Amino acid sequence: MTARKKTPRKKALRKKTSRKKAPRRPAARQSAGQRARKAIEDGLRDLEKRLPSNLRGSVRDLRANLASLWRQIEKSRQDREQRWRRMELQLRRDMGRLLRRLEKMVDPGSRGGSRKKKSARKKASGRKKTARR
Repeated sequence: MTARKKTPRKKALRKKTSRKKAPRRPAARQSAGQRARKAIEDGLRDLEKRLPSNLRGSVRDLRANLASLWRQIEKSRQDREQRWRRMELQLRRDMGRLLRRLEKMVDPGSRGGSRKKKSARKKASGRKKTARR
């Protein structure tokens, strides 16, 4: 019997029992607006290829203007959301302040209740003075 040449064993034949990989997900879900924008861009790009060379420039300009418009819309949307968040935060602060003031007025042991008593005493003492005349 002849000796066999020693070759490295192929490891690909043996399956690994290590951790299974998670199924592949798309990078991020696109919103309906993003999908629509991509579809329009693809359609305009296709139209540009099909048109004669003298009209391609017009379609290219149209695509550039459309992209600029989308950027402006996105920026205004972000500005709107930022303003909304700022207003919401201010409203929450005001509500908290008003609730604290209301609690002070309702709670009999707080300073707000003692103010009412002092003013009531002043009014009562003022009445006594007029009654003495």
